[in-house]
Amino acid sequence: MDITETNTKILEEEIDEAEEEALLKSDDENDGAKTNISLSVLRPPSVVELMEDNSLLNGPIPIELGNGDDEDMSLDKEIAGADVIDGGVIDDSEDSDLNKDDEDDDDDEDDEEEDEEIKSLKEFQAILQELASNQYAYDKYVRLCELSHTTGDLDNIRRAYKMFSNVYPLTPELWQRYIGVEQTLAQSESEIQQVKDIFRKALADYYSCDLALAYASFANRCADATEVWREILGTYGLSCYNGQQFFRLYRKQFSSEQNLEEYINSFISELRYPLYHMEETYIEFKVYYEKNKEALSAMEINWEDIDVKYFKAKEHLKKILPYEEKLQTLPANSYRERGEVYFDYIKDSDKYLDENVLQTIYERMVAECCLNADCWLKYINFIDYRDEFGRPKDLQRLPLFEQTPDDICQRALRNCTWSAELYIKRMQILEKLDRPKTVVQEVLESAAAAGFQTPEPAVAVWLEYLTYLRRHTDWSDADECDIVRKNFNLAWTILGQQWGVLADCNCEILQFWGRLEYGPLQDPKKGKELWTTVMESAENSTKSGLWIEYVLLEMRRDLESTRKLFSKALNTPGLDNPLVIASAWERFERCNGTVKSLNNCLKECNRFKLNYHQSSYNQKPVKNATKGTKRKSSSTQNDVSAPPPPPKQTKLVEDKEKPKAHSSAKKENQTAFKEHENQEIDLSKDHLRIFLSNLDYNLAEDEIRKSLPELNIVNVELIRSGNGRSRGFGYAELASEADVEKALAMDRKDLSGRPVFISSVLRDKEQRQKFKYSAEMELQKLFVKSLPTDATQAEVEELFKPFGPLKDVRLVYHKSGKFKQIAYVEYQKESSAGKAVLALNGKDLRGHSISVAISAPPPKPSTSGAAINPKMLGLAPKRNKVFEQKPRMSLIPMAVRKNLTNNSVVSAKSASLTPPTASGTSEAPKSNADFRKLLQK
Repeated sequence: MDITETNTKILEEEIDEAEEEALLKSDDENDGAKTNISLSVLRPPSVVELMEDNSLLNGPIPIELGNGDDEDMSLDKEIAGADVIDGGVIDDSEDSDLNKDDEDDDDDEDDEEEDEEIKSLKEFQAILQELASNQYAYDKYVRLCELSHTTGDLDNIRRAYKMFSNVYPLTPELWQRYIGVEQTLAQSESEIQQVKDIFRKALADYYSCDLALAYASFANRCADATEVWREILGTYGLSCYNGQQFFRLYRKQFSSEQNLEEYINSFISELRYPLYHMEETYIEFKVYYEKNKEALSAMEINWEDIDVKYFKAKEHLKKILPYEEKLQTLPANSYRERGEVYFDYIKDSDKYLDENVLQTIYERMVAECCLNADCWLKYINFIDYRDEFGRPKDLQRLPLFEQTPDDICQRALRNCTWSAELYIKRMQILEKLDRPKTVVQEVLESAAAAGFQTPEPAVAVWLEYLTYLRRHTDWSDADECDIVRKNFNLAWTILGQQWGVLADCNCEILQFWGRLEYGPLQDPKKGKELWTTVMESAENSTKSGLWIEYVLLEMRRDLESTRKLFSKALNTPGLDNPLVIASAWERFERCNGTVKSLNNCLKECNRFKLNYHQSSYNQKPVKNATKGTKRKSSSTQNDVSAPPPPPKQTKLVEDKEKPKAHSSAKKENQTAFKEHENQEIDLSKDHLRIFLSNLDYNLAEDEIRKSLPELNIVNVELIRSGNGRSRGFGYAELASEADVEKALAMDRKDLSGRPVFISSVLRDKEQRQKFKYSAEMELQKLFVKSLPTDATQAEVEELFKPFGPLKDVRLVYHKSGKFKQIAYVEYQKESSAGKAVLALNGKDLRGHSISVAISAPPPKPSTSGAAINPKMLGLAPKRNKVFEQKPRMSLIPMAVRKNLTNNSVVSAKSASLTPPTASGTSEAPKSNADFRKLLQK
């Protein structure tokens, strides 16, 4: 039966009963007169009820007249005459017309509500279809829950929240709204138990004191209310700022008269933990004890033990309060700063806090920083490390403290589906727990469905899974070996389809596969094919370390093939350290080769070394050459087959014939090059100057002025090279500091097809303008790539604007002015950025599948860390000079050593260029007397 019909029936029954009572009362009166009884003594239906209950509009409605007499009047009776109000006459026909208008208005409102419900239901069904194809659309789930309440259908509400909670954890606000519906309808024991289970599921998502308070208020309806309160106090009673509130609420609901022992134990338990304003609880307990000392005499209350634990907890409170206060003052969206505070908090309190309190701090951290994968990893590592040494004795037997590392890892992956480290961590945990291979494979499948924004995380997850297979494969079983090969092939194929040439640029998967083929899979031929592909990919052929590893693997198969591999490696253009390859080849032949093979090796290696040293020597004096000259010299160096340079003797003769002309030309170039340095610079005007770089080399000063009409430019000075050509940068002096600020805002403006870089002029290096964009993860900023080459800023803004207000949109260009096809889009809110990622990642834009991800630049290499020793990698250190020797401790004075160095260099060059004398004698070495003469100069 409809609720409106039920209410109408009840109201009619109440009216009938009131009329009968009034009639009975009128019969007992002495005058015997029949008096009309007013129904105002009943609770009159409200306006809302009257509007909703259309049946009452056609029934008797009580009307109270203003003449002091109460009369029972009905609108369905025809009233003779008219009522006079303020001198006017209201006819009953007009009253009837007004009644009809009210009915029409009610019908219109009902029709609008029905139309709204129909629209909501249609949108609800449409979102269900969208989620069937994309189950990770977070904003669609939120909208689905909102629409479920609009439809007014309980089944839709339950379905929406169940679907949402199966994929993502719900926020405490969403849980409270859903639980409020279920809590209102729960009447039977089974329904109350169902609401209790929903509460526990909600509290398992996030540590929420608000939800816990709602659970506490519901506890009295549960059959096991005491057990519910034990769980709440043991978990949320440990919160520094909110714990006292839970204990007081418990004592308020369960007074001392109901259960004196539990009442006293709540005081004792509360005073064990460092809670805010705990001294108030201590005083309250003391006063209660003194007033009821006789009643409490039967209980053994050890005040000495209570005082020890209380003062210990109070000392702990003093230590943790600075962290708690700092967390309270941080803005709600400062997730990174909040995570750092929690890290310091945990590091400090780990030494002295109770295990139960410490774990609640971890829970608070992951609840407030749920999108920070590092916070989850720290929590998982803490539980994993603690469980290795056994469960602590004082840890409570409650759901929160019964969690395993795998439980927390699953919670983490529901929040941070993009974190490769979490998938890898879960694989390692499952392996430690000896779970079946199918369970580990499900983790890999979940990672593949998560949709990483870059190839590196996907490669890392695949490598971890393949490593797991390697550790759990019986190499004597041909079927298991075939499974390993298929998984390697599947990994390489899937990554190639998703990312193309960007997938696994270093070919880590193929390297791993090739090593196994050379080893336990026992197919060296297949291993050589894989490693050949590795060396032909990207820049792997220029890495001496990979060539050495390839050679060592090939040595297991065939020595003759290894010799060919050494020769191929040595003659590869652009090799980073070819002398290491030559030395390794020589050692190989001495250990494994014949006389003939060793001589052939030495012959080829010596010829290569000679050409290598000559090309290095010719490149050495070219220091001030232009970029084009350097590239040309580099290409000549890498090309081993290039013709040798002219003989050194001829070059020396030519240099001697033209010393004056060379020095004069050099002097003129230096004068022209340093002409701008001789000008006097007024340092007091630095605050009015700007530095311009990445300018077109053909731009003149006047053209720069014309290209920047917005600025009041006083003077422009371009820095020029010795030949008078612009070097692409210079300085501009502006009229005011306001113009300087305006100019800095025009940084990277297009100028003759190139983005001009504009920065302030600061002589002090420490005060110079740093990189103005953040190098850390920014949750409100998106990194967009694979845009069309002709994309404009307006087009990008139009694409991302529907998801929230934009703060900045920046397209990135090369120095040449060519669009890099990447952009940064910054929103005012982080939620808008998340919606844009879910909606636009993979979207087709004019034939380009764009990639949208949260901006997280890779960490820059630290300059403060110790440099890697090349010897640790089996490589010889790379030297800057060709004939550089190992450093030795010198006992020769500095002044003498400088002269010796200059003389030895000159003599060495002369000796290398001048043929030996017929006698074959050389200059005698210097004696001690010669050194004395040098010191006396």
